[in-house]
Amino acid sequence: MNNPREKVKLFWSNSLKKNSQLYILINIFFGFFILMSVLMPGTFLSRGTMQSMMIQLPEFGIYALAMMFAMILGGIDLSIVSIGNLSSIIASQFMLNHMVTHMGGTGNVKIVVMGICIALTVGAACGFFNGFSVAVIEIPPMLATLASMSIFNGISTVLTKGASLQGLPEEYSVIGGKNLFGIIPMIIIIFLAIALLAYFVQKHTKLGMKMFLIGSNVKAAEFSGINHNLIIIAAYTFSGLLSAIAGIVLTSRSMSAKMDYGLIYQLQAILAVVLGGVNPKGGSGNVWGVVMAVLSLQVLSTGLNILNLAPTSYVKNLIWGLLLISVLVINYYADRKKKSIR
Repeated sequence: MNNPREKVKLFWSNSLKKNSQLYILINIFFGFFILMSVLMPGTFLSRGTMQSMMIQLPEFGIYALAMMFAMILGGIDLSIVSIGNLSSIIASQFMLNHMVTHMGGTGNVKIVVMGICIALTVGAACGFFNGFSVAVIEIPPMLATLASMSIFNGISTVLTKGASLQGLPEEYSVIGGKNLFGIIPMIIIIFLAIALLAYFVQKHTKLGMKMFLIGSNVKAAEFSGINHNLIIIAAYTFSGLLSAIAGIVLTSRSMSAKMDYGLIYQLQAILAVVLGGVNPKGGSGNVWGVVMAVLSLQVLSTGLNILNLAPTSYVKNLIWGLLLISVLVINYYADRKKKSIR
């Protein structure tokens, strides 16, 4: 067993045995990929299509990871996209007000870095607000985040008067527009880094462990001495921070900010999290399951666009909604079967 290749194979084999959901998702991903490759080999397998998927995937994927942290607690966050938009709008307004025009080189780098820090701060503050509403005021998560979604959207609309903010510093486009080695978009590296961070928080920190305990049984968690209010607030704050990063990525890619950017990602994020094996009732979930679900849905979405089977976002929302219901029904009967076997 000294062969490194054999060790890697054994690691993945043991991992898949422990997580059958991940194994299923890997098969779904390759199934979608092979299907689209057979139906549209010349278009789907082109370099342009692959790069397009890598560009679109990160913002959706980061929003899904943000949703995951709320759902592991047995809650939900309907405001993730609104947080992303509000964070990027406030950051964009700061950059537009302080950027130096007609300056070459890296003249506005400091302004861009400060803008990103502002966006992250706003995202964390919005997440804290959600967590405080759920944990301390004890508003049900769906109602609390539905209300905050309206609040954040309202603030964004007031700040922009419904228009898009454009003319951002060119230095800001490095995040969403730069390719490594001329092939790999920078934002796909950012997504993988965020996924690794989420995995570390989930599996190797006390916050992650306590989140699973609270999601499984909040009363038992209280009796074990866990401050569940603090954990809930911390989880929603982290979710808000990830939402702000998704907003930064989207804004940098389009070089503009608006209150209704990425609305389709809200439903897609919920679908990816549930498809990725996170129990909507809380207590279970896996980062890599969510990542594989995001990859599968992105391949499916790209295929639908190429085949022109979803010509509008409304049709695509219909498809995601039907998929979400299907997955929930399948999970329901799978849980019933497990209980009957026991």
